Amino acid sequence: MKKLLIVVVVIIVSASASGFAQPLLTLDAAVNSALTDNRELAAARMRVEEAKARLVQAGLLPNPELEVDGKFDSVFKNEGEHTFGAGLVQPFSVSGRIIAQKGVARVDIERTSAEVANLERRIVGEVRRAFTELFRAEEHIKLQEFLIGLNEELLTAMKAALKRGQISEKDVNTIQIALQQARQRQKVLETQRRSRLLELNKLLGQPADFDFIAVGKLELQALPELSAFVLAKTLDRRPDYVGAQLDVDLARSEQRLTKAERFEAWRIGVGYEHEQSVVDGALSQGVDQFVGLKLSIPLPLFDRKQGRILETLALEDRAQKTVEALKLQISQELADALNRVKTLASLLESYEPGILKRAESNVKLVEDGYRQGLTSIVEVIQSRQQFAELKSSYIDTLAEYQRAVIDLEIAAGIFPGTIKLKHANEVNSHEKSNQ
Repeated sequence: MKKLLIVVVVIIVSASASGFAQPLLTLDAAVNSALTDNRELAAARMRVEEAKARLVQAGLLPNPELEVDGKFDSVFKNEGEHTFGAGLVQPFSVSGRIIAQKGVARVDIERTSAEVANLERRIVGEVRRAFTELFRAEEHIKLQEFLIGLNEELLTAMKAALKRGQISEKDVNTIQIALQQARQRQKVLETQRRSRLLELNKLLGQPADFDFIAVGKLELQALPELSAFVLAKTLDRRPDYVGAQLDVDLARSEQRLTKAERFEAWRIGVGYEHEQSVVDGALSQGVDQFVGLKLSIPLPLFDRKQGRILETLALEDRAQKTVEALKLQISQELADALNRVKTLASLLESYEPGILKRAESNVKLVEDGYRQGLTSIVEVIQSRQQFAELKSSYIDTLAEYQRAVIDLEIAAGIFPGTIKLKHANEVNSHEKSNQ
């Protein structure tokens, strides 16, 4: 009996633990989780490490070369004549090629960091939008639950009235149809809610079966201070625009590197030579030893990187045009989001305070009138439809306003990120100081 009691207690504790295992997740916590655990972001951050590794490689000197040669007459007269030599050759750049390589690598690091920061911006926006859509679905589910409750309550009363012969079966069928429609709508909304949860799990880097409770609800927020959403400030904050400017700088760095590569590395070496000669009929000759220097200078007569220089000039021009196109796109995104925020904010203000409460009260008044024989079942259905449409419209408008605010902040580059952007002018000043 004692063992059985212990087993029961363990089962109860385990059930309680599993019941409380479902975590609560706020929007801010979800954003932080996405920035930390999102798999796409984790992979993108490794590209920054790759770029840093390329900087290390760019600063390395070429390896020296060991040269060894020898000549022997063993196969022929075998008189003991031989020559042996050894040397060390070191290539080195006289055109600043290594400095230029490091300049390209440094710009590439900042450009890659800007790409990762832009991915963070997009993922933060997706998390916020997914939360908004989740709250929208939950509000619609609550609305259907309210309508289902009203229909079930009225249907119970109507069935009793039908037995007493006070109403027709047609009225009962009408309410049953309305109840079935509300239940079907609720099932569809629950499917949509599940889709939002799965979308969030992907963004948060969690498995599909990860279950959590989203903390918060769809509610009206104050209109943000619009002075923060001017184009000049936005361009400084937008990682993709900063990255596009760094693409221009990268093309210029590639030009400097290509011009440096016109003059290939000089090769300077030092060598030692040991020679033993034999003269027929003469006394044994002594050993001759030599120490020498060697300098090899490639002459840029034919290949002066003409094509590559033209390519980098075209690359710079294309990058500059991309910057201009992106600036126009960002200004349009900003203008569109601002217009939506202002329009939807004024639309929400047009909802008269208390209108939803009055519509809900009207539903109950019409139902009471129906029970007293003062109104028809058609009026009951119409009042419910009127309330449902008004409530549904308000939920959708509120959700669209929230999305517009999110789109405005994301378009303006306002988001919590893990990367401090370095602009092209900062990279250039760093390069000049290194040179």
